[in-house]
Amino acid sequence: MQSLNSLDLNLLKALHALLEERSVSRAAERLALTQPAVSAMLNRLRHRFNDPLFIRTNHGMIPTNRALALAEQIQQILNNIATLIQPSEFDPQTLEYTFKLAATENGFRTLGLPFALKLAELAPKVKLAFLPVQGQMLEKQLADGEWDLAIMGEQQLSDRLYSQFLCEEDYLCAVRSEHPILQQSWDLDRFCQLEFVLVSYHGGHFCGATDEALAKLGKQRHVKMSIMHFSLLPDLLAKSDLATVAPRHFLQHYPHLALLEPPFKIQGYRKVMAWHARHQHDPIQQWFRQIMAEVASQVS
Repeated sequence: MQSLNSLDLNLLKALHALLEERSVSRAAERLALTQPAVSAMLNRLRHRFNDPLFIRTNHGMIPTNRALALAEQIQQILNNIATLIQPSEFDPQTLEYTFKLAATENGFRTLGLPFALKLAELAPKVKLAFLPVQGQMLEKQLADGEWDLAIMGEQQLSDRLYSQFLCEEDYLCAVRSEHPILQQSWDLDRFCQLEFVLVSYHGGHFCGATDEALAKLGKQRHVKMSIMHFSLLPDLLAKSDLATVAPRHFLQHYPHLALLEPPFKIQGYRKVMAWHARHQHDPIQQWFRQIMAEVASQVS
C-alpha cells in the first residue's frame, strides 16, 4: 500500500471537483487551475488508487464504482478540514454567502418570504436563491451541495438526512368572497357539489389528500382543473366559481378569499427543514437553520 504522504489535500480537492463537475475543464475553472494541471492531478490519482476513476464518454466523464465509493469519504474529509480551519465565530453583518433554499411555492410563501426578510435584516451581504423542490432528486441535491436547506413535508424525509420540525400544516377550503355556496348550508354534500381546482406539484394529477379522505367516507368530489402552481390559485378562485382545498398557512395570506373549514377530517402534515450531513456541524449553516426555526415559531 502506498503511503498517505503521497496523497496531498490538493489531490483530494481535485477529485472532489471532478466528481461534482464530471469535466476536466469545469473542474479546472472551479479550482482556478489550468486543464493540463488538473489532467496531471487526475493521472496521479489514478496511479494512487490503481483505478481509472473516470471513463470518457460522449456525454462526459462517468465515475467508476471506485470513484463513487470514495466520494462520500472525500466529502467528509474536506468538511472536517473546513470545520478545523473555520473561525469559531462569524459576524452575520459581514458574511458573504449565497444560501440555497429549496421548497414548494407554499413553503416559500409561508416560510421562505419571512426568512428572506429576516436574513436581509441580519445578514445584508448574504444572497438568497429560492429553488424548486424536486422530490426524486431531493436527497442527491442536498448531498451534492446544490441546496443548503430544504423545506418539505415530513413524509418526504429520508432517514439519511438530518431534519428539524418547523410547523404543523392543515387544510382549508377556499372560494371567492361572492360565491353562491356562502349563502347555503355548509356540509359534506354541499362540499361534494362544488367544482375544484387542485395543485399537483408534478402536474396532471386529479387526486390528493382530500380525495383520499373522501374515499374513506364513500364520497367523491369533482376536480375540474389541475395546476402546478399555488400562485395561480387566488386569481382562478376570484374569477370563477371554482373551489380549492389548500394549506391553511398559504390561504390565510389572501383576505379577498372566503375560507371555510372542511366539513370532514383531512389529514394534515408536519413541515420540516432537512439538510445533509455535510452541513451538520458548519456554524454558518447552523445559524441559517436557527433563523429558519425562529421564523417558523412565529407562523400562526
